[in-house]
Amino acid sequence: MTSSEAEPRRRSPLEHRSIFLIALALLVGISLAAEFTSYARPDTGFLLDAAARILGGARPYVDVVEINPPLIIALNMLAVLAARQLDIPDILAYRLGFTAALFGAILLTAAVLRRVIPGETALQRAFLLVLGFVLFPLAGQDYGEREHLVLALLVPWLLVVTARRQGREMAPALALAVGVLAGIAFALKPHFLVLWVLGELWIRIGRRTAAKAPLPETLAIAGVLAAYGLAVLLLTPQYLELVRLLGGSYSRFLYDPFYRVLLLGPGSVLTVFALLAFAALRRHARHPELWQAIALGAAGCLLAGAAQQKGLRYHLYPSFGLAIGLLGLVAWDTLLPLRERVPLIYRRLAVSVLAAAVVVVCVQNAAVAVGDRQDADQDQLEKLVEIVRARAAGEGVFVMSYHLRSAYPLLNYSGAHSASRFPHLWILAAEYADALRSSEPLAYHAESEMSPSERYLNRAVLEDLRKQRPKLLVVFRHARDLPVNGLRRLDYVAYFARDPEIARALDDYELVAELGDYLVYQRLAPGAAPLGPPPSVTPGTRDVVRVEEGGVQLHLADPTMLIAVSAFLISLLALKGVDRA
Repeated sequence: MTSSEAEPRRRSPLEHRSIFLIALALLVGISLAAEFTSYARPDTGFLLDAAARILGGARPYVDVVEINPPLIIALNMLAVLAARQLDIPDILAYRLGFTAALFGAILLTAAVLRRVIPGETALQRAFLLVLGFVLFPLAGQDYGEREHLVLALLVPWLLVVTARRQGREMAPALALAVGVLAGIAFALKPHFLVLWVLGELWIRIGRRTAAKAPLPETLAIAGVLAAYGLAVLLLTPQYLELVRLLGGSYSRFLYDPFYRVLLLGPGSVLTVFALLAFAALRRHARHPELWQAIALGAAGCLLAGAAQQKGLRYHLYPSFGLAIGLLGLVAWDTLLPLRERVPLIYRRLAVSVLAAAVVVVCVQNAAVAVGDRQDADQDQLEKLVEIVRARAAGEGVFVMSYHLRSAYPLLNYSGAHSASRFPHLWILAAEYADALRSSEPLAYHAESEMSPSERYLNRAVLEDLRKQRPKLLVVFRHARDLPVNGLRRLDYVAYFARDPEIARALDDYELVAELGDYLVYQRLAPGAAPLGPPPSVTPGTRDVVRVEEGGVQLHLADPTMLIAVSAFLISLLALKGVDRA
């Protein structure tokens, strides 16, 4: 009797359905506990507020100015309508609906996986566990962002692309459903169309799909995009006018060069490492087409995120989320044992990085869930919410700041509504981007020197102050006029008070609260004598506190760093021991 006959095959723990479900429930549970016990994100707050205002009669891209296409507002309108029917807060309705969409994406992924790797129960469940980690705990601060939904909708499509590359048949109804969802993803974030192009080319380069036969998912994607484009032209033609007016200005706002985001953006290093591990180990893959599809997705999403040239974490979340998926394949789908040194080293490193990421992210989610991560910004938000709720619940509030976080979710939780058509005054930050980096004193443009975007901003602010007559003005306090303070050099009162009509409108307010970075002014009642000063031009006295000046630094005494290093080293040593056995 041979040794292989004497020893039964070892079953993977994931072949036990109960173990898989418990592990998935733990990942999802820790994420939802953190999400439902924390404040909503600024983007979530604004889009829900914008949707509610449009349902109330405001005109999109006129009374509510948003630079992104209208589909995301339409989806938020569904959340607002559901909240009204269920008599629950908008934010809760959005979170419940978004979570349901994520569960639906996992179920759809499971259905497609059974066709891509049939009979591979353990690998299917391992892939779903990694996907559960990516869509729930890893999302963290990006939970509910458009990119979060984009990733959830694109994973099933990447698996269908894998099946096409393998030459497998796919049920037309399933392929159509996957294509429709992928079309919605591309409509939400057109930058990710680069991934569609790469996927279609990859299928056809494989020569397993007849070029003359359009695939059902391809037709579905094209149909969704064509219908969406037509709907934009017919229903919101103002969007195209707004893009023409503000597109150039928006491209300068928070500008970060493509190459820098590609190489140094949040999560870019992880994505590049995962792609290098793929290159080193691809010859040892048990299911090479699956590896190639996920690697293609990670690379395409990295390009799409870098193309936005903002360097924001959520822009790159799909790429490093898929990179985690690729590391998961390295862990569970590699032909073992490895005899070559380079692939062996890469596998050890890849699995150790994956283990460290899972441990650290889960610990961070747990800390948020138990309320152990409250910081000065959250304290300030809670106090502002109390002030605004007490003085302007149900009324209009105009927030003067370049940062969306200044207005949202402050307005959502305080029960006030925005009296400005803008989510924040990013146009001002974009128009003075070069001047804010200069060592020269900041000089504001005369009207004759203003671009069309800047003139539009000034007209809009005056119109909103006159028409909306906000109960409160919340002004983001400016810092000293030094290059080190960047966007905080902007003095909104000094800037807008140069217009005599805006200056007269500001004179109707008195200071009622000073709270950290914010000054709160309240509109005087008719005939009332002011008790506090009106908004006035004063020199900045503060400087922005930066990491290198003694703020939060990542060092070996930091618990997160210690946990990450410990998990990485333990995993690395364990793998070395297994390889030597």
